[in-house]
Amino acid sequence: MQTHQRTKKTSAISALALEFRVSERRIRTMLQGVGINPSSLQRDDESQAFYREVVASRLNIFTSYGSGDEEYLQTLDEQIRVFDEIYVDTAPIIQKDWFLHFVADSKDILKRRKKRLIILEKTMEELYGLKSNPEKDQDVRIRAIIRPDLIRSLAKQRIVRLGDTGSGGIADDHLVELFRRIGANLNLMLITQDRGLSERIVHLATELGEECEEVKPLTFLEKLIGKKEREVITHRMIACKLIEGGKLKRLYICPECSQSYYDDLYATEGIVLCGRCYIRLREEEERKELANRKRREAQLKAEEERQKKLEAEEERLERERNRLTVEKLIQKRKQLAIFYSSIGMTILLLIIALLVSR
Repeated sequence: MQTHQRTKKTSAISALALEFRVSERRIRTMLQGVGINPSSLQRDDESQAFYREVVASRLNIFTSYGSGDEEYLQTLDEQIRVFDEIYVDTAPIIQKDWFLHFVADSKDILKRRKKRLIILEKTMEELYGLKSNPEKDQDVRIRAIIRPDLIRSLAKQRIVRLGDTGSGGIADDHLVELFRRIGANLNLMLITQDRGLSERIVHLATELGEECEEVKPLTFLEKLIGKKEREVITHRMIACKLIEGGKLKRLYICPECSQSYYDDLYATEGIVLCGRCYIRLREEEERKELANRKRREAQLKAEEERQKKLEAEEERLERERNRLTVEKLIQKRKQLAIFYSSIGMTILLLIIALLVSR
């Protein structure tokens, strides 16, 4: 049984040595250097992936973590090309192997675009503090050991830039104040797993966006050469997190329910309706539209009834007018007949009187 376990452990180290093309002795040394006993290696997939991550970080060889999906790489290029500076917080760096995936996918894009991932000294200090924190899991402490060396190596390759604004205090406050200072002039992306920090960045972006930027008047020389009036330039500021495979998901805040949520990166503001509120508002709008349609139909029906009543009344009045006209005509004819009869009788009486007088 012991021989079988030794064979399994040896094969695990052999697999890593074969993949990274180094000696088994070097693999053992790297694992021992971070507190992993080579004689007690586990063979489950999760443990193997972690050992592989340790070796990849130590050797600074993580091309195998790249996705190889050209469509995704094109999408990633579109996602990060518009940002002047991309800051990476502590949590994404030690969240499983997602940072390795992200760096492997974005490395060539960053070089081509002449951009760098910015990691603050505050973040490096947090990593140093995590590696000796007994409250953290072993994998977190080990990642806190190996990531600083990897970051410095990436800095030498001009993939990462170590930045410092010279302020003290909590790292989150440090980042927010930094973004407040430079957010009016630069397009900024923050990669962090901290939802609360992401929400602060989104609110800050909204706050800066609402501030009215004063446009400087043109100088005399600019007016002389016919330069057009300056336009107000607005800048973007977003917060994202890493997910499985090192892919980016952006944080949005719903203006209706004030809850935050993650979704793909869209060229829009950070205050956007969430799916639930969108459906609810759409249903409410549909209900209002239905109620309005029913109300309009009821109004039309009432108007039709009113028109029918008016037409019926008009017809009745017309008939009444016609009846009165006929009655008046008959009465007039009767009156004329009586008048003519009376005249005739008068003439007749006069004739009789004349005849008698003779």
